[in-house]
Amino acid sequence: MRVGRTVQPVSYELRLPDAVQAAALRMLDASRVVINATVAALWERLDDFGERETKYAYKQVTALIASSDPHGDRQWRCEAEQAGRILRGQAERKKRFALVLPLLEQGMIQPKSEHKPAGKNRPAIKAALARLRDEDSDGGREVQLQSLIEQACNYYLTHGCFPDTYEDMQPIPVLKVGILPYAGDDGGEHGQAHRLHLDLEGRCCVFAFRAPDQSGHWSPTWTEPQTRLALPDPVMERLQEGECLAPTLREVAQPDGTRYAVLDLIVEVPVAPLPDLKGVQRVLGWDWGVRTLVTATVLDLEGNRLSPPLFLDTGGFDGRQAHTRRHIDRLKHKVAKLEARRDQFAVGDPRRAPSERKLAVLRREIACCWRKYEARNNDLAHLAANMLLLLASVWGADVIAGESLKSLKSEGRGRGAKGRWVHWRNNAQIRGALWRCLRYKSHLSGQHLAWQHAAGTTHTCPHCGKPAHTYASPALDAPVLDAGAWLRCMACGWNGARDYAAAINIALLGVASLLHDLAHPEEQPPPKHPTMTTKSLNSESYTGSGLALRLPPTPLRGCLARGKMFVNGWSKSVTLHSAFSQETMLRLCG
Repeated sequence: MRVGRTVQPVSYELRLPDAVQAAALRMLDASRVVINATVAALWERLDDFGERETKYAYKQVTALIASSDPHGDRQWRCEAEQAGRILRGQAERKKRFALVLPLLEQGMIQPKSEHKPAGKNRPAIKAALARLRDEDSDGGREVQLQSLIEQACNYYLTHGCFPDTYEDMQPIPVLKVGILPYAGDDGGEHGQAHRLHLDLEGRCCVFAFRAPDQSGHWSPTWTEPQTRLALPDPVMERLQEGECLAPTLREVAQPDGTRYAVLDLIVEVPVAPLPDLKGVQRVLGWDWGVRTLVTATVLDLEGNRLSPPLFLDTGGFDGRQAHTRRHIDRLKHKVAKLEARRDQFAVGDPRRAPSERKLAVLRREIACCWRKYEARNNDLAHLAANMLLLLASVWGADVIAGESLKSLKSEGRGRGAKGRWVHWRNNAQIRGALWRCLRYKSHLSGQHLAWQHAAGTTHTCPHCGKPAHTYASPALDAPVLDAGAWLRCMACGWNGARDYAAAINIALLGVASLLHDLAHPEEQPPPKHPTMTTKSLNSESYTGSGLALRLPPTPLRGCLARGKMFVNGWSKSVTLHSAFSQETMLRLCG
């Protein structure tokens, strides 16, 4: 189980006013040049950044090199901080590459055939990752290892051999957009590179920074007028209960070429204390699926199911997202055709002007679509995480058990437009955002979050623990499908929705992990997570009793209620199905 910290940094993005945008972008451009030059100069000493003697990265950098463009000691320290963070991240990847290097083999490369070019053998990569799997991580380490293996395979496809060192395949990283953390300065009141004053009574903050003029000369004075930024209500609430840390000035670049600067206001807030594991009586298990985004249920420590299943269905939402994604693809196709038409004429030819005007309009529309797309995904991830935390609170479950979503990957292209969309959605969208939201929200709310191995949870009977097939539907003559919606056990007769069975099994894994931790509190190293073949209990019955009911009683079996939940104002986009009464669903849906 996770041991949480007493404080947690939370970041809020504040866009700078138009009056200082030009100065902020000039400063970020000048700092980006210095950061890239510093990273390139220290690339040969990458191993020196593998050990962290201090939390401030700039101290390692300034001990090794001086600024390539001196314009203030504290400004240089802030630039060195960002360069040091880049080098530290690369040093960590180099350590991971040392684990991957012995596994690289030609079997990971699919040779060129008559109909297909050479490519990566993903089953071989998956088998290599299984040998390196860390039983005590939440899947993030496996994602890093997979990225390194695929990067090494790309190197092989280009050069005909695998790299001998990390530096052979990894080019020197280049910062493409400006970012400047003020962690190397002396604080908001006494800073030499920036000044930040919080006015909580006026619900605003006053921000000033040093920047070069249009000729590139750095002025010793601050930007005028000083920038006054309004603080939204969530930021005010956090500031009243926490401490403001050094902010970060960052550039945001849109696909159409538009750039603007934002100030990331970072607030360190206290978190609720975690409950004592000895007092935990219930575990909420949830499964991420394709048909329904989330399926949740609650078990006690004996494996009894205390709650009916809850399904968060995103069918309508997915349809709108798929429509937006296809529209983006159509716009990109138009952009490619216009670029080809424009390039028929030499630079400076007036006949290029019509295409360039149309290209500017299309790129603005693409940027707008992507903003809408990402905002919807972000809202849905927060909605799903909030629902899980709400249900854990309602049902009195102090532990939330879920499958790690970061290391799952759908292979192949899928059949038809729907199949391609499902694979793309699985690999790139809500899954990772949901896990990140749930992780930090559970930490802030004082909730235990325990990830579990998902292997076998959708093809194992939760009642007897034996392997079971999944079918296309509940009908007795339904065909067997590997990814069927209905699970039926021929050994004991249990049958139910596949996602519901997976949620029960994941909750059982959470209970087994909790019981092991309670029985062996001093075990070192930390115990491995249980799997479907090593867990110690099954779910014997659904009692519906013993539930800490803060909600009205459930209705008769088969009377499923449903509540609509809106994302970004889109009605009928997300549906919540449950055996709770309609009154209860209205409370949950707000």
